[in-house]
Amino acid sequence: MENDVAPDREKLHPPTMNWSNIARDFEPGGGLRDIYILGGSLPVWDAVWTLLIADADLLEFSIDGERAAAPGDLREIFGRSSSHGFLATYKLGGMALNCHFFGLDEVEFDLDPRDVVSAIDAKLLEDFLARMGRVTRQEVILTPENHRESVIARYDPHIDRVTWSRDS
Repeated sequence: MENDVAPDREKLHPPTMNWSNIARDFEPGGGLRDIYILGGSLPVWDAVWTLLIADADLLEFSIDGERAAAPGDLREIFGRSSSHGFLATYKLGGMALNCHFFGLDEVEFDLDPRDVVSAIDAKLLEDFLARMGRVTRQEVILTPENHRESVIARYDPHIDRVTWSRDS
């Protein structure tokens, strides 16, 4: 799977967004932005988790709000009682992408739109969507909080590209 995220491959596509077109998607309005990897399953989670823990310096993990060591095997999380709250926070530039473990069928991150303040931040986010989509071979969408139908950006694995709704 490492071939799916090789840096040279990411250089094939220039940024697909125009910051002036998409900046308003990150204006604070009381809600977060969600990233969903569609088609969740244990293999999809494993691919995501492998990518996240590869950058251990960028990952913080907590159980019920207490910092803990990130498990190597996700079965340790999904095998526990649902009464525990698990959170993995991945640092991406100045952004904190919070990974929630709601269930095997849903891979979800959220982020504060106030952390996306420039084209550089948007490009980092675009690259993250593409990396997640490549390692999982799934569609990845960025939306306003809890609004899957209002897609801001979408990674399509069939064309290996992120498309921004306001740039379409």
